[in-house]
Amino acid sequence: MYQQAIDSYKQSLRRNPADMDAKENLVYAQKKLEDQKNNQQNQQNQQNQDQNQNQDQNKDQNQDQNQDQNKDQNQDQNKDQNKDQNKDQNKDQNQDQNKDQNQDQNKNQQNGGGTPPPTISRQAAEQMLQAMQEKENDTKEKVKKEKAKALQKKRLEKNW
Repeated sequence: MYQQAIDSYKQSLRRNPADMDAKENLVYAQKKLEDQKNNQQNQQNQQNQDQNQNQDQNKDQNQDQNQDQNKDQNQDQNKDQNKDQNKDQNKDQNQDQNKDQNQDQNKNQQNGGGTPPPTISRQAAEQMLQAMQEKENDTKEKVKKEKAKALQKKRLEKNW
């Protein structure tokens, strides 16, 4: 549009070089054409920046998701291993405790005493405490992830 106007003003000035209005209009049209080109270039740059930013965000999200998945898998594997170990240890402890309790009961019955109150070994108590702490840490981690997702959604929604 502006290019056609520029060409027309140039033709007019070739016919009448003293036409000051045509000169002014030519300069004005040239400035407008330059502004239009700059605006198009700026828009293209902005679109490229937006695409790069979106790609970076997607890349970061994918990395975070992969890290979270790997972390979750490792935690699950560790939990399974710990549970298996704890079960084995608990079985051994329970068998030992049952033997000890049976022996104590037999002694008490022989001695005429009543049954002693049930007790739990220190190691078993520590294992239960450790299991509870692991569950609490897992819950904290899940809450933290959900908060991060919510915050990220807010950031994506606010585009200003």
